[in-house]
Amino acid sequence: MRINIHAGHNPDGMTACGAVGLIRESTEARAVKDRVVAQLTAMGHTVHDCTCDNGTGKVDVLKRIVAACNSHEVDLDVSIHFNGGAQVEADGKTTGTEVLVYNNASRAVPRAHQIADSIAALGYRNRGVKERPGLYVLKHTKAPALLVECCFVDDPEDVSLYSADRMAAAIVAGITGQAAETTADAARLAAMSREEFVEYIGGMAAADMQTSGILASVTAAQSILESGYGKSELALQALNLGGMKAELSGNTWASAWDGRTYIKDTAEQRADGSYYTVTAAFRAYPSVSAYLADHSAYLAGARAGSDLRYAGVIGCRDYRRAFEIIKAGNYASSLDYVDKLCAVVERWNLTRFDNVAVQEPGVIHTLSVADVWTREEAEKFMKQYEAKLASIGLRGVIHKVKILE
Repeated sequence: MRINIHAGHNPDGMTACGAVGLIRESTEARAVKDRVVAQLTAMGHTVHDCTCDNGTGKVDVLKRIVAACNSHEVDLDVSIHFNGGAQVEADGKTTGTEVLVYNNASRAVPRAHQIADSIAALGYRNRGVKERPGLYVLKHTKAPALLVECCFVDDPEDVSLYSADRMAAAIVAGITGQAAETTADAARLAAMSREEFVEYIGGMAAADMQTSGILASVTAAQSILESGYGKSELALQALNLGGMKAELSGNTWASAWDGRTYIKDTAEQRADGSYYTVTAAFRAYPSVSAYLADHSAYLAGARAGSDLRYAGVIGCRDYRRAFEIIKAGNYASSLDYVDKLCAVVERWNLTRFDNVAVQEPGVIHTLSVADVWTREEAEKFMKQYEAKLASIGLRGVIHKVKILE
């Protein structure tokens, strides 16, 4: 998609700088705009920033913005503003968000509704989509245009709920039709350095290992190699870090994938070492965590005929052997796939994530120092060790336990 984005008004401290309340419209509109531009760009969209920072007055600012917008051939113009004029006393309710369009026949209307609904999902009152044919930007831009009034700068509840990051993610979700979690994860991947991505995916893989039984180093290495440290087209567009195709082993294994796909060309390697290109449908995920869950479910349950395709990978404690199992199951066509993955593990010392302890929710571990049969024996034992327990900050508690077997 090709999109023009701009923050309304001049910068703070200049003429025509917008509404001022508990927060300043000009400052926050630019903060949100910058994040929207970064997220959309990371997702592969063509984005033009048409913000004006040097207008001589209100009319001049508007003319400069429109001129910048009309200099590009785009699918959508998006103007980011904040409203003013709310009840300034706290009343426990937000005044809310609204999106303005030239008229209800505008081709921007469907996205305007998506944006309003997405922002409202953050907790704001949804004031809806409204016609404003008199607004200069909506009237004079040649592409379908909409103006987002994020929230009210002078409403205490609106301001307490406001976050530039969350607001931007909601706007991007509305523009693209994707979930806010999806756009937030894509933006996070786009902003990470290689080192940051390794720590991020290593930690998530360690948590996944607790339930899947697949070595964290294996999951992390595949994600790093296949996604180019989270920067591949497939990672940013579909949060698919492992090249998971739509059709895998007949899709007979248990999966939470919702069926969304992303189509792209991909290179495959023949047995003789030569390459060829195919167009394939890949799985698209709502979040990185959803990808990891699906990836582990695939390795655990995919079948080749009546046999498990990756038999032995669950519980395998040798990362090279795990990679050999994955390669033998035809996960990837690259002839040196195992060596590449091992090199990633060794470069980043990924085995350190294999021993990360993740606390199971609702589970505690205890150390039994004595077995007793009567209340009297328990109290005698408690009295005997009470001082020693207190010296290390512990307090003994006697519980009655029912023996089941």
